[in-house]
Amino acid sequence: MRVVAASVARFDVGDARSGLVLSLSDDEGHVGLGEATPLPGFSPDTADAVERALTELPGALGPIELPADPPSGAAARAMRRALAPASARLRGLPAARFALETALLDLLGQRLGLAASACLGGRRGHAEVPVNGLLATSAALPELLAGARALAERGVRAIKVKLRSRGEEGFTRDLEALRALRREHPDVELRLDANAAWSLEDAPRRLARLAPLEPRFVEQPVAPELLHHLGACEAPWAADESLAIEGMAERLIEAEGCAAFILKPAVLGLLAAHELGQRAQARGLGAVVTHLFDGPIALAAACELALALPRPPLACGLDAHAGLEAWPRVAIPQRRKDGLVTASGQPGLGVRPWTA
Repeated sequence: MRVVAASVARFDVGDARSGLVLSLSDDEGHVGLGEATPLPGFSPDTADAVERALTELPGALGPIELPADPPSGAAARAMRRALAPASARLRGLPAARFALETALLDLLGQRLGLAASACLGGRRGHAEVPVNGLLATSAALPELLAGARALAERGVRAIKVKLRSRGEEGFTRDLEALRALRREHPDVELRLDANAAWSLEDAPRRLARLAPLEPRFVEQPVAPELLHHLGACEAPWAADESLAIEGMAERLIEAEGCAAFILKPAVLGLLAAHELGQRAQARGLGAVVTHLFDGPIALAAACELALALPRPPLACGLDAHAGLEAWPRVAIPQRRKDGLVTASGQPGLGVRPWTA
């Protein structure tokens, strides 16, 4: 299989953010889609840099050769070989890599008649994966509790709460809000996200104060480059932004206290995120796949990643979000059921090409 044509479309999706849709056509007329929507202030790459790369690189891709019925891992190896000529140019551009990998995976799935998840993880993918809800302590307490009730009514059984307050007084306010949430929803799986805001000195003490709430874990309590120093605490913690630092995953997968890896393919790349998820699950850690509040193609790709992991992941951060309204309306076949990611039953991503 060879890529014979490529195009890039750019969309203004608000808040000074641009989304880029890559279309790759193969020598049988299939069209594979990929998306790059860097998040300003978070992503290491910019939309302009990604657009230049996606415009230049498809012509450098090598051929892709696969057996008719690829075993698990064959598609990923074939994609890596095809991307090898572009590897140097993709360094420091994870959103561009994510778009290219997604478009190639979509092409492969269509060519082979297999879902993208089957190409990534083998034919024995998961039928469905639950999603988690998202709340933040920046909301007033009545709003926070109303949001939790709305999620419960949808059947969402895991809630992630971003801890937005800063300083000791702010943490105390957050703690009181979380206690009220736990009293009202004693059986929900509670996850917390400190967004790397705590110091190494404060984190163990704050995790101890949160422990009676029985959180599944607290994401990224300290700065990404410091997380491997945290060690076991009274409440478990999870790695998110740290995973983007070269060599850090190897340290964290052995670290005491680390309960899960949070996998953002838009930041890590699709193939790297899949590999990290495999390694984490092999070590007994949880795996959670999340979007980056990006568009429908990226969300579909992240859903396929969750369905492709060797063991069922924990409830994933793949719920629909308000940012999708800025995109052309397109069906995301993995999100047919509220509260769940489901296998699409379609080859590739199952997202139909569209024009701006």
